Amino acid sequence: MIRLPGDRQFGHEYSTQELTHLMTSIQAVIYARVSTQDQARHGYSLESQIARSRELLKTKYNIADEFVLAVVEQGEMGDDPNRPALNQALWLVEQGIGNKFVVLHPDRLARDLKLQLFITERIWNAGCDIVFVEMDVDPNNPESLLLYNIQGAIAQYNKAKILANSKRGRRAKVMNGKIPGVRRVYGYSFDKTNDTLVVNEVERDVYLMMVDWLLRGKDGRPMTLTSVARELSLLGIPAPNGDKWYQATVSRIVKNPVYTGTFYYGKTECRQRAGRKEIVKKPVHEWQTVPVPAYIDEKTFDELQERIALLGRRNRGAKPKASYLLKGLARCGRCGAAVVAGAPSRDKQTGEPIYRYYTCSGKGRKIFEVGTGRQVHRCSGRNWRQDVVDDYVWRYVSECLWHAQDALKQIFGQRSEAVRLTELQTRRQRLVAALAEKREERKRWLQLAAKGRIDDSELDEALGPLKRDLADLSAQLRQLEQELASLTAAGRPERVEAAIASFRRFLHDGIAESEKKQLVDALIRKVVLRDDVIEIYTAWSGVVPSASRSKNANAGQGDGGL
Repeated sequence: MIRLPGDRQFGHEYSTQELTHLMTSIQAVIYARVSTQDQARHGYSLESQIARSRELLKTKYNIADEFVLAVVEQGEMGDDPNRPALNQALWLVEQGIGNKFVVLHPDRLARDLKLQLFITERIWNAGCDIVFVEMDVDPNNPESLLLYNIQGAIAQYNKAKILANSKRGRRAKVMNGKIPGVRRVYGYSFDKTNDTLVVNEVERDVYLMMVDWLLRGKDGRPMTLTSVARELSLLGIPAPNGDKWYQATVSRIVKNPVYTGTFYYGKTECRQRAGRKEIVKKPVHEWQTVPVPAYIDEKTFDELQERIALLGRRNRGAKPKASYLLKGLARCGRCGAAVVAGAPSRDKQTGEPIYRYYTCSGKGRKIFEVGTGRQVHRCSGRNWRQDVVDDYVWRYVSECLWHAQDALKQIFGQRSEAVRLTELQTRRQRLVAALAEKREERKRWLQLAAKGRIDDSELDEALGPLKRDLADLSAQLRQLEQELASLTAAGRPERVEAAIASFRRFLHDGIAESEKKQLVDALIRKVVLRDDVIEIYTAWSGVVPSASRSKNANAGQGDGGL
């Protein structure tokens, strides 16, 4: 018996000699199908379908195995008209290969009545007989055809009924406060007895640490999704699936609203169309909720999402050659689109840039009206001088911070002493544990070298990254120890005043462009650029530098070189 997998392309891969050989030697084509990838991997029922088909051909038609060709379909749905193995088998019989098309049962051929009739017509039109192991079909007998069609309708009904019952059962389970099975949710363990999520204390602490890093930074430096993934890997914290932390994994975790105490079920719906699954988003009012242990509140979650969105905007696109203070923060006051770095004006003789500009991204949009072809929704207006805008925004920020004592206290002293101390002690424990693990790993490599199991080059290759990790972790631990000592030795009011005084000296003595950008990112929510007005929206609340700058927005600049 010849067995062909369903992934072989039919038609052009067969030579004339192959086709001639198959036409003269093959008397029957067996088609076998399983519907899930799990069945395909383990071969469930495929072998039995082929074995029973071969037995029927031997006993009823006296066709030996050497005159039989089997085509197998792995992991395809019965209502899919574009199954590779099915198309291959149909093409073969249409070329005159075999006079019998053998299938275990009609539902292996199709689970859709319309598709079943279409496939049947193709086989009969090719001059080939359809043979089902578990059912007889006679094209010349009206009663036989009626039963055949009824069976196809029943198969289609059964599939739809099973899907409907499964959905209804899952919805009923959710209404009773249970979760009908769920993928891995980091920070929780699934309680199979009660069908719900319970606290995983180790992963919960890691999640809270990730949130803190993204909102407040780590060791005085801002954190991105990528840097969070790297730090988790460096600390030896196990990843959700496997031994690697990916930026996408961190992103998926911190964007999940489940940590606010609500598990949402039914946000999407899987529909099958022509055998293909299609994920469709459902309206919010149709979502079902199940209460689970909460790790953060709604306000913190909203702040986290805003921070993530801001990181995405600031890191988008190519890095400009010049420093643009408002990259990722500016919006166009004319159309609301993002403001980006535009083309500079250049000296006609040397080609060197004279002035750099901010430009509205809406100017380059290409949207056309149906019917007329007219271009619409395109922003029109002049660009904004980058040096003028950046200078104005920076002077405004500096003035606010220089005179706003309350704002600085809010910025430097947002969190209580006890909470901060607990967090630092927890981080210290993690660093000590990570250091101990790295040192043990280094000891194991040295023991292997001492026993002669690895050579010097292999030892050097292994110890190089370990040495860097140990140095990095040790530096972090030293810095953390200093911060702990400072926190326990000094009182909070004096430290806040000292921080404010240090910050003012910092502003007075000068600041680098990169440091300006970091401060503006931390203190400005957005800047709206209009034709003759700049509106600045700050990140703090309740602080109004002067009466002319109300509602946390500042307008000014006139034309001023814009």
